[in-house]
Amino acid sequence: MPETSAFIDAIAALDITFTTDRRAARRAFPAALALATAEDHAFLDRLVDTFTLYPFESAMKRLAAQYAAEPDNQRRLVALVPDTDPRLFIRDRADRVAEMQARARRNNTSVEEEYSAQHVALPSAELPRTPMRQWRNPPARTYLAPNRGTEKSRQTPEQIKYRAVRRGKRRPVVTEPELVTKYVAENLYTDTVDSELTDARAAENRARERGLLARPETGSWTPRFPGDKPPLDAEEAHALWNHAYVHYVAEQHQHALALAGKSTISDDNALAHAATRTTLRGYTDRRTAIPFQGNGLDYDHEAMTPVRGWRCVSCFIERSDTDQHLIHDRAGALRSDDGLCDMCRADDRPGLPPLPAGFTARDLARAYFRFFADTYPDATRGLLAEVRGRAPQWLITLIDEFLDTAALPGGAPSNPDPQPPLARAQRQPRRRGPVLGAGQRTGRCDACTRITAVNTDSLCTQCLVWIGLDVPVRREHAA
Repeated sequence: MPETSAFIDAIAALDITFTTDRRAARRAFPAALALATAEDHAFLDRLVDTFTLYPFESAMKRLAAQYAAEPDNQRRLVALVPDTDPRLFIRDRADRVAEMQARARRNNTSVEEEYSAQHVALPSAELPRTPMRQWRNPPARTYLAPNRGTEKSRQTPEQIKYRAVRRGKRRPVVTEPELVTKYVAENLYTDTVDSELTDARAAENRARERGLLARPETGSWTPRFPGDKPPLDAEEAHALWNHAYVHYVAEQHQHALALAGKSTISDDNALAHAATRTTLRGYTDRRTAIPFQGNGLDYDHEAMTPVRGWRCVSCFIERSDTDQHLIHDRAGALRSDDGLCDMCRADDRPGLPPLPAGFTARDLARAYFRFFADTYPDATRGLLAEVRGRAPQWLITLIDEFLDTAALPGGAPSNPDPQPPLARAQRQPRRRGPVLGAGQRTGRCDACTRITAVNTDSLCTQCLVWIGLDVPVRREHAA
């Protein structure tokens, strides 16, 4: 494939140019993209779709598994896949796309139809109600049928822009009816379904208690086609709709501010306004509530970035994403991962031997096992135990099989020497600290800043007496 080779070579040259002169690389990119074939364009489209729908780590695993048996695409992966996260994945957008795909599979439709049905539902609810009489007897046409002669003068770009701007604005009237003003100020976007459903459920319960209505029977659900999922619970579906409606009203409020020429507000303020207007205050944010006197986040744990992939086999430091690929381009030739970081590779330190063509990730893992067993026999179990704690299931299985069969020092002896039974340890008496009183807890006093037993107002007993908030009762002794 000479065209593809030229395109990959041009991209590799641009990668080197980008580190020295970014402007020159941007100017040369259109010429390099012109060398791409139809297969290259399709491969780039699949890359963008994968990084948009899945997180970076999951996308890399999917691409490696998808093109494991295709040498041409393997070379494209080495040259075109970014070394760092391109930031194309947005969780909210990915969740909406996954929801649309699931609905399309369940309803035997397309993603575009489900997207249109979901976004048309809210605007269509605001359309004026049409009398039933006009459904079968539509009014007579009171205007001429449109034709090319009458419409060609209205389709100029200036007139279309003018009509779109005028249609988007609210046309003022000389005297607005009081009914319209009162409805817009008080009842627009106000949701009364919750109160109506509560009253209806209360009436049904009263009727069932009096024996006027039968108890509801739990019906069985039958799948309509393979892969069909049962419908959502009524409470869950109602909560999802209220959540979507609050966000819709917040968007309408932002749109109204923009049309009025005012500066837009933040999303939090828009959601707060929508929650007040719709009376649905519990559906603005579906995240878990923040715990009392804390946010429940372990900052020490969250600040640590987990180690990805294999460490360097020479200095045991975490390697960059560039060194984590299965196939590397060294001096114009493709070879397997050598297990070294860039510093150890520059110092010509020993690494993994090259594997024959057609190797898999399992073959590379076994190469790591053999290298550790030959080079660091005493530390092999500790090294593999560290890798096992963050490895996928298939790698955990390989590590367990290797440790069970390999003759490594530090393992359990086959015939352990019998030892006399140990004497039973004597239990040491437990030292108990001061017992807290009723309504007290251990914390920092707001007055003296000591860590001691504090009351509900975060003050210790000594500070309460010193400030004068707690006067001790004098004990009277009988004569």
